Amino acid sequence: MKTKRRNVSVKLVHVFLILLSICLFSACSKDKSNLLGGENYVVSQKNPIKKENKRIVSVSTQVTEIICDLGCMNRLVARTDFCVFPKEVTKILSIGGVNNPNIEKIISLNPDIVITSSMLPKRLFSSIEQAGLSIISFKETPTIEGMYDVISILGTIVQKENVADSIINDCKQRLEQVKTNCEKLQKEKHISKPKVYYVVGFGNGGDFSAGKDTYINEIFTLAGGDNIAKECVNWTFSQELLFKNQPEYIFIRPEDVSSFCSMYPYSELTAVKQGRVFGISGLDAQTPRSISAIEFISKTIYQN
Repeated sequence: MKTKRRNVSVKLVHVFLILLSICLFSACSKDKSNLLGGENYVVSQKNPIKKENKRIVSVSTQVTEIICDLGCMNRLVARTDFCVFPKEVTKILSIGGVNNPNIEKIISLNPDIVITSSMLPKRLFSSIEQAGLSIISFKETPTIEGMYDVISILGTIVQKENVADSIINDCKQRLEQVKTNCEKLQKEKHISKPKVYYVVGFGNGGDFSAGKDTYINEIFTLAGGDNIAKECVNWTFSQELLFKNQPEYIFIRPEDVSSFCSMYPYSELTAVKQGRVFGISGLDAQTPRSISAIEFISKTIYQN
């Protein structure tokens, strides 16, 4: 009888230990605070990221904007000269450019963490690391999914995981709606994806646009457009192909619309003659603003 009880007790202990292990594993797998580095970012191994980060130096326009989206603009103690959105951040101290920031000024601010993009040279990353500061650098990714990763990681850094998840879910829902609308209109109007072209550069210096491995191409694709320059290499696109493919809609920075439309030979493009040249900004922001850009482009090319 005692032997049976002992066996039962041993089995119960084993079951308890298994359940405890499962619980501990689950807790660890859900703990995002241990950021050791990943496919799309690099973290200082010498200075681990702190649990609380109340003083942040942003050396990235993307990071600055997303930190504000997370409701943590008050934690930014410095930004770059190029971090101008939202406009309120221009009141925050600037530490220079995204690839040549003032390292001495950054160190003097004694931030809890420095967040950069891959545009920051490795030697400057090392200088910040050697000063004893936590630093994380995000790699450039040409996809919306990459943008979601940045939002999620930043949400962890500022302990706003729920806000980050909410932003990502909102973006996904809006994109799904865009996709649904595009498919519906294509079917109703019996049309294929409208041909689009984004003007990065034009004139005597040559013609430049966004190829298939760029974030901008991702935006136009998700908007339901067919980017005629998707096969271009190193952003270079020939004027001959531009006229041969005749985009139905052209998008360009707002400040360049007038000069592009009035300049020969672009003034001879069908889209220009039909008034289908639209100004748009912030396409390369890689922030939730991208979703608004996608919605604008999709509405423009399917309802005009």
